[in-house]
This record gives sequence, C-alpha cells and structure tokens, in this order.
Amino acid sequence: MVPEPAVEEMRSDLARGTEILSHETERYKVTFRFNARLARGELALQSKAAGKHRAVYTHYDALDKSGNLIAKRPITKGVAEFIIRNFEQRGDTESFRVYDDDLQSGEVRKRGVITRNPSDVRHVTTSMERSFTATGDKIEHHWPIFQKYKETGYGSIIRATMTLHQVCASHCHFCSTISRNKRDSISLREAQDFVTALFDDQADFNRAHFPEYNQRYKAVTGSDIRLRGLILSGGGQPNLWPHFEAFVNWLSERDIDLGLITNGFPRAIPESVYEKFKWIRISITPEDASPFYPQGRFDLQYIPATIRHRQDITVGYSYVYGPWTTDNVLTRINAALDENGFDYCRTLADCNLTRNSQLSAHRELAERLRGLGFIDDAGQPLGRIFHQLKYHGTQEQANAIWDGGQCFLQSYNVFWDTTGHENAGESFCFPCDSVTVLAEEATAGDVQISERKFNAAKWGTVSNRNVRSLYEKKVHPFFDPRDICSACLFMRNNEVVRSLRDRQTFDDIRPKPDLLHVNFP
Repeated sequence: MVPEPAVEEMRSDLARGTEILSHETERYKVTFRFNARLARGELALQSKAAGKHRAVYTHYDALDKSGNLIAKRPITKGVAEFIIRNFEQRGDTESFRVYDDDLQSGEVRKRGVITRNPSDVRHVTTSMERSFTATGDKIEHHWPIFQKYKETGYGSIIRATMTLHQVCASHCHFCSTISRNKRDSISLREAQDFVTALFDDQADFNRAHFPEYNQRYKAVTGSDIRLRGLILSGGGQPNLWPHFEAFVNWLSERDIDLGLITNGFPRAIPESVYEKFKWIRISITPEDASPFYPQGRFDLQYIPATIRHRQDITVGYSYVYGPWTTDNVLTRINAALDENGFDYCRTLADCNLTRNSQLSAHRELAERLRGLGFIDDAGQPLGRIFHQLKYHGTQEQANAIWDGGQCFLQSYNVFWDTTGHENAGESFCFPCDSVTVLAEEATAGDVQISERKFNAAKWGTVSNRNVRSLYEKKVHPFFDPRDICSACLFMRNNEVVRSLRDRQTFDDIRPKPDLLHVNFP
C-alpha cells in the first residue's frame, strides 16, 4: 500500500482513474495513474508492437550510493516523474532501480559502474541446479557429437525449443518478449515438419554420412544422432495454442524427451496430456500481473491432478526476484512445493538487468533466502528452493571464448521463435532463447537496454523451413557474437563446447553421473 500522505496527495491531484503522466518512446508508451480502488500508484509500460503487451509496476528498488538495496518502495507521482523523465536513458528495466541521491537531486548523475562479482553472492552450485538449469554440465553426456564437430566441422542438433505462438494473458515486468505480436502462430503441420527434420531426417543423415560417430553416440546414449529433447514454450502459455493436444500426442509416439514451460494450465486441455512430459516448469508471475490467479495468489491456481505428486515427471516452479517480491510469496512457494509434491523451485534475478545490477539482485535474493531459512550460510539449499546464479557475460569473456566469431551453442541447440510468422509465412531459429534479454552498461547512467523481442536480422540463423541446414552443412557463423552477444547468459555452455572441440582425446571423459534430464539444457 502507498503511505497515506502520498495517497491523499494523488487524490487531491486527480479523480479516480484519470491519467497523471504519459510519455512515449520509440518502443513503449509509459503511463502513470493513481488507482483509487487499490490506493496505489501504477506505472504501466506498454509495448507499441502489434501485441500491445504491458507490465504494471507499483514498486521500485531504492539504492544507496554504492548501489545496495535500501528498500522496496511504492511508486508515487514524484517517483514516477523521475522514472519517466529518465526512462530513455536508463531503459525499461534499470529505470526501476533508483539511486536515492539521484531521486533527491532530481537527475541521474554520471557515476562509474559499480562492479559486482559472482563471488559476492552467497551461493553453492548443487546437482539440483545442474540438473534443472543450463549450467553446461550435461553437455559432456553427449561427447561423441562434439568429437564429430571437432573432426568434421558438422553440428548435431540434439536439443530444441519451440514457441508455438505468442499468446499470453499475463503482464510480467520481466517478460523477455514483451514486444511480440499475438498473431504470430504456426500450424500443426509446420510444427510436425520441424520435428521430423530434426528427428527422422537427421537420424537418416547421420547414419548415411557419419556412421562411425553415429555408432559411437549410440553406444554411449542408446540413440542415433538426432533430436533428443524438445521443450514447448512461448508466449507464456504454449498450452493455449489450438493444436497443443494434437501435437503432444503426435510427439509422444517418438522417442523424444518432452519438456514444457508454462505459467498456467487452461482447463479445456485434458489433464492426461501432461503425462506425456518428462519435465514441466511452471513460471510464477508477479501475482498482480496474472488475471488467472484466483484472489491474486499463484498458489490458488488450477494445477492438473496428473502432475501432482508424480515420481515419473519432474515438475518445478520458476520464480524471478524483483521489486514485487515479498517474504510471504517466497514462504507460500515453499508450502506449495509440499502441497503439490513438486520437485523444486529455481529462483533467479531479472535477466533484463545489466550484469552488475543482476549480480546485486542475486546478492539481495540470496540474503532473502538465507533470512527465511531456505539456504544456509554458504548458500546451500536446505530444501527444494534453490538459487540459480545466472548472469550476463563480459566483453573480455566474449573475446576469449569466441576468438573465431562462432557461437558454439549453434552446434547442438536450436530455438525456433514464431516472431514475424503472420506476415512472412515462416520465422527464424536462434542459437538460444536469451538473446532478447542482453543488456549492457557503460556507466551507471548509460544503459544499452535489452530488445525484449527476437530480432532475426540480428541473431537469426535459418528459417523453420531450412532447419536441416544446421546439420547438413558445416557449422559457420551467422553473426559475430563478440559484437552483439558479449552479455551472453550462456558463457559456461559455450566454454564447455569449445573445450570439447579443442580436446586431444575423448577417452578420459567422465560425465557427472548424478545429473537428471541430460537431454535438456
């Protein structure tokens, strides 16, 4: 709730629901209103893209001179004026981390970047984090395809993610694709053709052209070199796609490990469909950002009975920490894990933040988890809530890893996003799902913001119709990641692939035996 003096101040300015402040940039319309019913200020960020997706902020992070969190405070008219005045300089995410002395002076002061280090964060990487997130540790389980890459130059696409469509009812502050078009959707045939190319056709190709490596991979994994793990994602709720049930049933007839990332479950979908998945991750949105949360609570949402208390399906939550986070939410997440019999909740910082702000947020999150008794003094999880320490890379890392200008994720992974499909009749693939959130900073007041959309001209590889070329042709750069991906969130994954490519021998590889779901990132 906004403090009473601030409520009265805003009430005296405007009648209920009247617009207070409005500003437009090339990409967004930013509007501040006073919501009299809820007695709070609301700063809405609406994309000017065709989908007009939006997020509504009610709080911001107040920082001291060293960039440390003082408190999470409500957005009043004065705060909104400051944020809007400096919005184009600070960007759509960093704007909500405000230095207290800047707010008092009324201007964003130029200051050097306050460098944060991962070692500043209370954290221990566990087998749970390695199994349920993309740390790079599972890559060695597929080592024969990287020997093939080293010796022939050809890639092997064993992992894929598909967005299916761009529909979502939520208004998350941290949305990675807020600038999307709801009408960009694919047909069932297009989805099936994409999978056929990566599953059946790729297996045929490797049996015919690379039988030695194919047999070696089969001896290690029990499978031909082909698509092994597929995640259905996109728009927040891939299960709103009209062909979802038919596609999942079709996929279940193939030897592919299926994963699902969603923030909710439409009741019209038969609950039996979810039994076809090996892995399901439920994204918890800020509770006031989701219209389908009963009474505004994530833990009251409908959960299919077929995924509760299952031993054969890994089900977990994902929660992004930010100004919307309260101890109450984190405590209810812990209780919901027990109530539903879920396996984990990974918590992390907003990936749209710059590296140093991200690491600051990670440190705040770790201290919050420790205070609630969810991690110990070293950062070791004490239950099923764990902290994923995921953060942007640096230019120095980019130059060292990609000395040839080649993204190594492209050699084994593909992400197909449907952006632009409505108009072009096809859409593009990308090496990963996180190019949309790359953000960098030159100074604390000068931020290069994330695009929050898939830009094929910048990061695209091939269209969905031409995905075969990712394994039928030698791996080659489609863009130079040193120039446009220096803030990469998957530096470790790239490092692992590069080290495998550069090995003299593969005889001494010993993949970590305790990892789950090695066919997923």
